[in-house]
Amino acid sequence: MKKNNFRSGAKNNSQRSSQGSSRPQGSRPPQSRSPGGRPQQGSRSENAIPREWRIVVGNHAIKEALYMRPKKVKGMWLKNGWESSVDLRDLEEMARKHHITPEIRQEAVIDKFGSSHQGAALFVEGAPGMDLDHLGNLETSIVLMLDGIEDPHNLGAILRTSWLTNVKGVLIPEDRAVGLTPTVHKVACGGVEHVAVESTTNFSKYAETLKEKGYWIYGLSPRGKKSIFELDLPEKVIWAIGAEDKGLRVTTERLCDELVFIPQTSASASYNASVATAMALTETLRQHAQRGKSKKSQSDR
Repeated sequence: MKKNNFRSGAKNNSQRSSQGSSRPQGSRPPQSRSPGGRPQQGSRSENAIPREWRIVVGNHAIKEALYMRPKKVKGMWLKNGWESSVDLRDLEEMARKHHITPEIRQEAVIDKFGSSHQGAALFVEGAPGMDLDHLGNLETSIVLMLDGIEDPHNLGAILRTSWLTNVKGVLIPEDRAVGLTPTVHKVACGGVEHVAVESTTNFSKYAETLKEKGYWIYGLSPRGKKSIFELDLPEKVIWAIGAEDKGLRVTTERLCDELVFIPQTSASASYNASVATAMALTETLRQHAQRGKSKKSQSDR
């Protein structure tokens, strides 16, 4: 099981054109060291960014990464003329407080990570990974199993919602799915730093382990017999969400304890994957909160 595979994008051609150049490949040159032993910023080429580094763009995402894991930051780029931007001056000040010296790059260089970078890019080593033992020890928990999400905007929106609904882990496939690209970070607005994301070639191993630890798996599917609003959700829930165009694969459906649907007024269309996920997570959060209030009320008597 491979963890935290930060691929540049999905396999379709449209995403390759917009995302494929966001992850430059190349060997890692030697780093010079500061007197304190930390790598000096300033020697990193745009053609020599290690595959295991995350490229974070978007002011909110960069601030959250600097706040949550400054020791994992390997470098920062600011566009030429950054001094004229209040937001970029704030980022530069925040970086220097963590002893990170930004490098200045032409905006066209940072454009390789996506046109919506807002003038800055941060390079971070690693990301939160899933701890199955920790997940098993939780009394209340939500996990996502994303079965082939290819649109980085969808994955980014899902991770942002996951952060706000206290999702404890997100599983994504290693193949035929988008990874933690710069666009995903931008859309997630810092959510990536708060949610454990793990890629795997085998959902079933995680599903079996988590079921043994008390989790129930619900798959969103038009073939479901109950709506999400008819469920009495348990304390430990895994939501399986299918790809934007194909839905859940048969192999993933077989891992589910139950298939459920979200009510809609037209059968000729379907909810966006990130919207459907948000609805499922909100209903889960509502039920968990309601149950928590009921338990508190009983204990106060």
